[in-house]
Amino acid sequence: MKIDWRRKADAESVGESASLLRRPRRRGGLESGLESTFEATGTDDAASATHAGPSERERLDRLDEALATLHPAVPKVEQDAIKDEVLAGARSGLAKVNQGEPPQNFTLGEQIGLEAVILTNGERPSLFVRDGFVDLNAPDIGDWGLGLHRFQNVIRKVISSVGRIDVPVRPWFAGTCFVVAEGLVMTNRHVLEEIATQDAAGTWTLNWPDETTVDFVGEDGAAAATKFKVTGVAFAGPDPINRSINFAHLDMAILRVDPASNPTNPFPMPVTFETDTVQPKARGDLYVVGFPGEPRIWAFDGNPPTGHETTQVISTLFNNKFGVKRLAPGTVRIGAGEVARDEQNWICAHDVSTLGGNSGSCVADLSGDGFRVVALHFAGANREQNWAHVAARLRDKLSNFSATFVP
Repeated sequence: MKIDWRRKADAESVGESASLLRRPRRRGGLESGLESTFEATGTDDAASATHAGPSERERLDRLDEALATLHPAVPKVEQDAIKDEVLAGARSGLAKVNQGEPPQNFTLGEQIGLEAVILTNGERPSLFVRDGFVDLNAPDIGDWGLGLHRFQNVIRKVISSVGRIDVPVRPWFAGTCFVVAEGLVMTNRHVLEEIATQDAAGTWTLNWPDETTVDFVGEDGAAAATKFKVTGVAFAGPDPINRSINFAHLDMAILRVDPASNPTNPFPMPVTFETDTVQPKARGDLYVVGFPGEPRIWAFDGNPPTGHETTQVISTLFNNKFGVKRLAPGTVRIGAGEVARDEQNWICAHDVSTLGGNSGSCVADLSGDGFRVVALHFAGANREQNWAHVAARLRDKLSNFSATFVP
């Protein structure tokens, strides 16, 4: 792993991390919901809804404990060196944050260290799904446990509707999808481009027509899978994505899946979409369900693109089990239609820890009722950028496929 730990960090990313670490925690993780409740009642109890969070020492101890349990897929000598650099970066990075150092004075090692703290101390965890839900006693769940427990029944239903698109070639899966109607799943167009080919007439052909499936379990340690065969393409955004990001291009696709291809298991129920086009709003809470992928390794001369090294280290350490279902809570950074350069007004930005993957993941509300899908995640990297298409602004397209919307 080629990492220049001492080079200058990305100031914007450090600024986001520092802001998150300084922010008072909302009890239960409901960052916007609790605040609005206290404001509406006009009480003085808003302060009791927040707390300062763990101390610098507690954050470092928790990170140290988490690192001790990790066994990334790299040689032992390299494992120890990476862990030492991350812990050292976290130690000096937290000190700088608490001293009010400007973001441009941080090193890459400190940037990565801060990201590791955020992931392990409960600010923005990435939680394994097992037996249909997350462990509410997980050491890295932070203050999100109350909110997740509160909406547990409906969140379980959302989780069960999220699947992994499996293919017969490495890395054995292409991305995440979720059910929009019987026999139809939603994903990204760029995921579709990995599993199918479009001809000049616009017709899509699956690259592996008999071996492309959706597994709606895909959990770490799961003994069984519930696989359904992908049979074709019902819809795709009109513009090629070609592994690039263009806010004017709709990175969405709908695949046909045969419910009868797995007679043993019922096809999962569809998700329910948000109707309000101003949702999600900035600072609202949400969660993402998906299957983070394996990090790409930079093996060339010179420096990799901004954010690549952070994603590579964090994913190598904390995502050593690739392609298993996870739930990650977070908040909306930029509300629906307010993202710069989004002329279509159909994008929002969030700060969930996506571990450098999660293409096609379901983004659901956690401020209101816990079951409304508010967006389709299509691109992102920890604390660098996380973008999603706003579901309510795609209603005209989704309604053609009997998708369910609620006011």
